[in-house]
Amino acid sequence: MKTIAKIVTVVCLGSVLCLAETWSGKVVDAGCKDQSRGAQPAQPAQPGAPAANACEPTGTTTAFGIELSDGKVLKLDGTGNAKAAEAVKGSNNKSGLMATVTGSLDGQTVKVESIDIK
Repeated sequence: MKTIAKIVTVVCLGSVLCLAETWSGKVVDAGCKDQSRGAQPAQPAQPGAPAANACEPTGTTTAFGIELSDGKVLKLDGTGNAKAAEAVKGSNNKSGLMATVTGSLDGQTVKVESIDIK
């Protein structure tokens, strides 16, 4: 009976991992990206700074997202936000952080299983 339980457990875990998807892109401030989709575009953080850098994460960012190559932004869940915040605070170069995220998509939010930030 224990052998059957172990086999069922392994099969169930394997099927969950098969449902996971992977996305790669630039780490961004999800709150800023939400604002920029409204009527007014997001403003650069500093005068004279290029608009493309307006949504880069800072040490105070709490909601992160990953901007895909097609411009679509997927928000990260609580687990992903915590890992991204740790990576941003520990990085000397907050500009252009890239990430590979594995998880499942729930609307526009990724339920993060793992995140690799470079």
